[in-house]
Amino acid sequence: MGQIRSFDDALDFYPEGKAAVRPRIGGFLAQAVTYWDALVEGHAAARHYNELRTRGLSHEQAATKVFATHYSDV
Repeated sequence: MGQIRSFDDALDFYPEGKAAVRPRIGGFLAQAVTYWDALVEGHAAARHYNELRTRGLSHEQAATKVFATHYSDV
């Protein structure tokens, strides 16, 4: 914790300088949606990989196809 060097530094705890609750909730929801989308995409890629492996493709071929299909725009 740093020392307070001026009177204005001591007044940092006032709520007018902090973000309101609504923007914080919106940011949290945006992060939750991003996280959910990543989980869905990862699950689809894993399912596709497993389907290719059961059809007899090697690990390298299946992984190459899955990455080309699901992660080419990254």
